[in-house]
Amino acid sequence: MNLKEVKNLGEEEVITLAKSGDKEAFAKLMYERKDVLYKTAYIYVKNKEDALDIVSETVYRSYASIKKLKNPQFFNTYLTRILINCAVDMLKKKKIFVNGSENVLLNKAVKDEDIEGNIDLYRAVDLLNDKYRTVIVLKYFRDMTFEDISEVMKCPIGTVKTYLHRALKTLRINMDCPEK
Repeated sequence: MNLKEVKNLGEEEVITLAKSGDKEAFAKLMYERKDVLYKTAYIYVKNKEDALDIVSETVYRSYASIKKLKNPQFFNTYLTRILINCAVDMLKKKKIFVNGSENVLLNKAVKDEDIEGNIDLYRAVDLLNDKYRTVIVLKYFRDMTFEDISEVMKCPIGTVKTYLHRALKTLRINMDCPEK
């Protein structure tokens, strides 16, 4: 199909076309998600070039394996999982290991989109272990539901909630916020 025809299709139809190898359909899907992919990658690496590398690798990996996607409605979950794996791979490759406040604080920081103004928050999120950081990123920076996070992380919803609770508790400590 040409790009003009692809633009007039619904999302599930475009995903189905992309699964069958249609490059224009895949390009449309990536174009629509480029900002979200970049912002999520940036949260992990705090560096424009590395974030762009992660997005590039995510696009490559997703294109190479899109035929494995069983259900088009889970495309965003599939793409997010690939992005997180790429980000974690890059952090490990660069040997950047992390050891390892409040909901209102996180929501406010995310809505502000002022990275410099929220540097303490971003540093505190960086100190979290991979699982806790992933839950925080997906919940507050990607605004995903517990069910979606559970799908991305391949773990039960109860585990996701536990990770979130522990991550918030750790963030409160790291940021010296009183518990509420």
